[in-house]
Amino acid sequence: MKRTLALCLTLAAALTLTACGGGPQEEGLFYQASGIRPDAVLLSVNSRDVTAQRYLYWLAYACDYIAEYYDSGDGIQWADTVSGQSLEDYAMDRALQSAALYATVESWAEDYGCTITQEDRDAMDREWAARVAQYGGEDAYLAVLAPMGLDRAGAEAISADYYLYKHLYDLYATEGSELAPAERDLETFAQEQGYLTVDHIWISTAAADPADPEAVAACRARAEEAFSKLNGSADPVHDFAVLAETYSDEPNRDQHPDGYTFTAGDGTLPAACEEAAMILEEGQFSGVVEAEDGFYLLLRKPVDLDAVAPDYFDALLQAGAESAEISTTRAYDTLDVSSFYAALTEARAELSPSGTEAA
Repeated sequence: MKRTLALCLTLAAALTLTACGGGPQEEGLFYQASGIRPDAVLLSVNSRDVTAQRYLYWLAYACDYIAEYYDSGDGIQWADTVSGQSLEDYAMDRALQSAALYATVESWAEDYGCTITQEDRDAMDREWAARVAQYGGEDAYLAVLAPMGLDRAGAEAISADYYLYKHLYDLYATEGSELAPAERDLETFAQEQGYLTVDHIWISTAAADPADPEAVAACRARAEEAFSKLNGSADPVHDFAVLAETYSDEPNRDQHPDGYTFTAGDGTLPAACEEAAMILEEGQFSGVVEAEDGFYLLLRKPVDLDAVAPDYFDALLQAGAESAEISTTRAYDTLDVSSFYAALTEARAELSPSGTEAA
């Protein structure tokens, strides 16, 4: 799962200051596309209202994703299916999940007394200034945001949720706090999700010509030499790290001196290494494992619960969003995704280079 929540809280899934604009309540890109006032409530998540501006931002994001990956050139066929849903239902559900997640962050922040601080506001100001400089001026940056229905007036609306999320996580990571997890809960989560903590020594074959068997054999011999030393060690757990410093071609070992914590299939290690690691007991090391990118020695360690903790927090928050009581309004229930996105596409085309509606 890695640090996903940042999941959807990747600052609005792709932007660095993703935000939904405020402004007049019968204007704006999403009003043009839907005819729904931006301040109209479309749904509630555990009694927390979600406005049209917020939900339609996420719906537009989902539609853009569909347009990128499912438009074969003849336009989006909204009746086509993905994951057992029509593309229209898929877009609505993706937007609903995002809206529910952000609403849950806000509700938890209220429940646990987390608020936006002056330091947060200063950080948002600095981030805004950095983006303005990056794009060559505020007007230029606003023009980038405009097709997404964003403006400076509401720039803190969603990015503020990122800071609330951070404060919630800081509370969660504080021992003895209301949000701090019990160690047994972390252990259960790690076991259920199949987390492994594995250190490795990697002898890369990147520089070896695959057509030169002697070059590949030299890499294998180096791995076997490291294994021989490890096998003869009185303290292999300690000496594994020492040998890694000498033999391993891992470029980021200083960032992961105790190994990696991961779940099978997430791509952290090659599949051959995952398979070998899963049959090791904690404290056991492997023989030489051959993978596409070289030769490995593996040491399975007790699961690093500190590395699991961020994912567990995200899972708790995600579960809170998924179990929330959601009620929708008639405007939500009658929203036609294909019509909305067609109108949104037209409205975007009418924007001037400065991001304002062309005369």
